Amino acid sequence: MTGANKVKLNIQLFGGLAIIYDGKSISIGKNKTSKYIQLLEIVWLSDNQGVSKDNLVKILYDREEQSNINNSFNNLIYQMHKQLKKSGLPDGEYVVNKNGFFYTDDNIVVESDATCFMDYVKNARNADNDNEEIAYYKKAFELYKAELLPELSTQEWVIIKSIQLQKMYSECVVALGNYYSKRKDYESMLRIYYKASELYPDDEWQIGQINALIGLENYKEAYRVYNDTVRYYTDELGITPSNDLLECYDKMSRQVTNLPSKILQIRNDILEKRELLDKNDKGAYDCSYPSFIDAYHILSRNMERSGQSVYMMLLTIVDYEGKIITNKSKLEFRSKLLQETISGTLRQGDTYCKYSSSQFLMLLVGTSKESCKIVFRRILSRYKMLAGPRAEIDYSVLSLAELPEKLAEAR
Repeated sequence: MTGANKVKLNIQLFGGLAIIYDGKSISIGKNKTSKYIQLLEIVWLSDNQGVSKDNLVKILYDREEQSNINNSFNNLIYQMHKQLKKSGLPDGEYVVNKNGFFYTDDNIVVESDATCFMDYVKNARNADNDNEEIAYYKKAFELYKAELLPELSTQEWVIIKSIQLQKMYSECVVALGNYYSKRKDYESMLRIYYKASELYPDDEWQIGQINALIGLENYKEAYRVYNDTVRYYTDELGITPSNDLLECYDKMSRQVTNLPSKILQIRNDILEKRELLDKNDKGAYDCSYPSFIDAYHILSRNMERSGQSVYMMLLTIVDYEGKIITNKSKLEFRSKLLQETISGTLRQGDTYCKYSSSQFLMLLVGTSKESCKIVFRRILSRYKMLAGPRAEIDYSVLSLAELPEKLAEAR
């Protein structure tokens, strides 16, 4: 084939394999996890560096399959050519062996979103000026629409490559987020962090999203994103929010207090929230961990003036032997039952939150240490009715009046 007659393929690897030739979608097999398809993908991702036969064998075959590998590998190459021809693509080698390394055939021009993405990031790193750098990061960011080959997400070679690409994507997000933040272009900043949060909700990109919303003075939406994020981390991941996320809460609070003209809007939001709570929750007040901290500080101050006692109780879900439950689905199920139990057992004046996947915190107002034992026994009894007689909970109690002394001792 001459240069003008070279076969040109557009390959999509982000979000799943798709092949476009001459403006048409091409299928090279129904099973996208087939070894011959993986071989093509590995070579395409290697770009001009090539992949050694030894590495291909290690990636594609289990150790048990590697005893008589030459015939298997030759059959794989034959199968690949057979399927490519069957798909309607022009005749060609597509993958060639040069001194033990496999490359894309010189007569095949392959342009993939993943290799273009990597090239853009590398170009950004080597850019001569800030404008050129940001231009390349923008191109890279727009290309990265989903994770690499989700149909092969459990394959070790895909996991390794995905981690590399995710780190490069994070580099793009940070660079673009900082760029737009410095220029106070909060709309663009929000778009960047929103997309990143959708793709990787566990990476705390929501912090950038919240900061962009604060910059836009859209505090209602900032609070919504903040509360959704805190609940996601607590309920889904079973972890407490990071200090960076808690700082967002403080930042929002400071900004709101600096805007007295917004007071009527804030009042309406509070009334709207109160109506929702009154309608859906007749039990104790269920809040996020940061809100629980605020409630603790308010009650601590009011204690001195009113003389009313407040106790903090920690409940931990354990098995019948008193050990932490490691089975995730079992723990999630029991956690929901305990939350239902707490909500239905405590009074409306009490406050609770989910602290981790296995723990709940409660603030019990106007009670005593002895009364706390009664509350715990009532919760445990109701919990066992829902979760079964072998379900257990550990508990500990601390008076808010004693807490400053305990903290002083700890120092």
